Amino acid sequence: MRVDIHLHIEPGAEVSARLDEISQKLSLIIEKENLIMAAIDDALTQAEAAAKANSDADDSAEKLLVTISKMIADLKASGTDPATVARITALASALNARAAQLGVAVAANTPAAPTPSP
Repeated sequence: MRVDIHLHIEPGAEVSARLDEISQKLSLIIEKENLIMAAIDDALTQAEAAAKANSDADDSAEKLLVTISKMIADLKASGTDPATVARITALASALNARAAQLGVAVAANTPAAPTPSP
């Protein structure tokens, strides 16, 4: 034998008012969350663009330093007087050291890739 019982409860005005209040607050939370997520996305986009610009500038500076150093080495090899060769050698050494420092600074200040969240 099967007995089905259906109970219908009519919520009072107070319950409906509370549910409306909760619904409004939830809508406000969702709206604020969307604003926050948009702001975070904008900030991330700007940070990525700045990082790319910095990376491009660092790469250009490093290439320039290496190219100038090579040009100096070529000039030194062309057979100039000893005093000029000494100055050229010192300049090439300084440029090579600066290129190495730039590489170290870039590596030290590059954040590690984020670990994916589960």
